[in-house]
Amino acid sequence: MAGNYGRVTSLALDPVEKKPLARFHPGTTVLSVGSYGCTMDCPFCQNAEIAQAGPDDVRWIEMSPEQLVNKALVIPRWSKCIGIAYTYNEPLAGWRYVRDTARLAHEKGLLNVLVSNGVASADVIGEVAPHIDAANIDLKCFTEEGYRQLGGNLEAVKRTIETLASLQSCHVEVTTLVVPGLVDAAQVDEMSAWLASLDPLIPYHLTRFFPRHRMADARPTSVELINELASIARTHLDDVMLGNV
Repeated sequence: MAGNYGRVTSLALDPVEKKPLARFHPGTTVLSVGSYGCTMDCPFCQNAEIAQAGPDDVRWIEMSPEQLVNKALVIPRWSKCIGIAYTYNEPLAGWRYVRDTARLAHEKGLLNVLVSNGVASADVIGEVAPHIDAANIDLKCFTEEGYRQLGGNLEAVKRTIETLASLQSCHVEVTTLVVPGLVDAAQVDEMSAWLASLDPLIPYHLTRFFPRHRMADARPTSVELINELASIARTHLDDVMLGNV
């Protein structure tokens, strides 16, 4: 979504653990920034008010890369702000802004965090990845049909995770929101085995679904199911965590 360049809808100082990044500079904060738009159309979207919005649907302000970096630089030291997180909506819907801001942030000694669904071309990831220090990528399910229903592409997401995980300069964590009817035990077994083939130390977050957006009438994921899936994932991965429990 080239038209959202520099259009900021959300700006907040967050704990880095909220991204979620459990193993990247714990105890610090990041200046989190979001725009509008997404590269997918998930019926359970957690931030639909901006992710599924266009320029006429939500309030936004213009903020250049220089202005955003300067905001991060003047945050008081006691806040322990280490850099900028591109998050809230899908950052790669406006990847040029992420690339330009992240490049400038590095020049000023700041770190860059990407929170993304990973749906982007290899060329886009190639432009952005060299400037990213840590990423949490959503792995929403492990079937092409499931991703087609969400307007995404499983192979693109896998390629993004593989690319980022191959970089010594980038710390990678992965999150699966356990949505009823989309993710099951067999898929979690496959996903965690695949992640382990890249690196068994990749931190993996399994998160409970709560009703949102077009699935507002659905039931939340049970704690029992989350615990069962975590046990399966731990047969492959060394660092499995639960979210929203």
